Amino acid sequence: MKQVWFRGYEDKEARKKEVRSFTTAFEELREVLEKNYLKKESVRDYGEPNWELRQIAVNEYNQSLKDIIELITLTKD
Repeated sequence: MKQVWFRGYEDKEARKKEVRSFTTAFEELREVLEKNYLKKESVRDYGEPNWELRQIAVNEYNQSLKDIIELITLTKD
């Protein structure tokens, strides 16, 4: 579980229990994200103008998706 879930909370154990209660919803959300918001393919149109800007956008999208999935994946400590 990412530490961001505990920032600003005094009682870390109570917060951990609260966040773990979201597990079912997070699992459903992860399934929706993985099915409907697929990782985008790399831009390979190197001859096209601004291909590098489109590749940056793809990289940022993919990283954001990965970050969200990692955040909602509640693994054992």
